[in-house]
Amino acid sequence: MKTFNFNLDQKVTTWYRTEFEVEAESLEEAKQKAIQLYKEDDLDEFTWEQLGGNQEIMTIDDNGGFATAEIYTDDGTLIFENTKEN
Repeated sequence: MKTFNFNLDQKVTTWYRTEFEVEAESLEEAKQKAIQLYKEDDLDEFTWEQLGGNQEIMTIDDNGGFATAEIYTDDGTLIFENTKEN
């Protein structure tokens, strides 16, 4: 009997933590600056780490009706995706 290899790719949600410093005259000013940095998408220069233990497999509904699980053969051929039709 032969053995065949497959890959299951699954889409998940997770949390990341970015540590950064803000210089300010007070904590209130620092809070506002931190929020502003986030809203202006100005935190890319800082490193982040994935927080462990909080990954959840997304549902099809969470992903706008698109697949969240796909099975591929070892040569990369898609043979299944868990869309609502499947």
